[in-house]
Amino acid sequence: MRVETKNILTRFLYIIPLTIFIVGLITNWKNLDFYSSFGIKYKYIFAVPIIIFLYQSIRNSKLGWILVVLLYLTFLITWIINLVDCYNLIGLKYSITEYLSWYIFVLVYLGLGSIYYKFRPKSDEYKKKKTIRDESETKEI
Repeated sequence: MRVETKNILTRFLYIIPLTIFIVGLITNWKNLDFYSSFGIKYKYIFAVPIIIFLYQSIRNSKLGWILVVLLYLTFLITWIINLVDCYNLIGLKYSITEYLSWYIFVLVYLGLGSIYYKFRPKSDEYKKKKTIRDESETKEI
């Protein structure tokens, strides 16, 4: 994959969640002073991911990628804990189809994590080796 195409795809990968969190912020504008079930105000729940994804979409650094992965893991662990807790409520509060749809959502979210891993920022040494290898392949053709 060409470097320009990969840079565009990487930026797009971080702009999509940024847009989702901004839309969520706008649609919940009146409820931002309420507290979540974790005891945190909703404005902070929206502000932290917006800042992280904005930083990463502009800069695309290792620090930003680590923050994105930490945010990703926080959401993943929360969803898995809720998925396990809701298993006992199948038939009482939730139907089996609702539970399976949440399970599929978590699996799709795991796939998203593998995409984030694939598009992680590489070290400068790795980039140099790849450039040298690409140049030698170009000369052979």
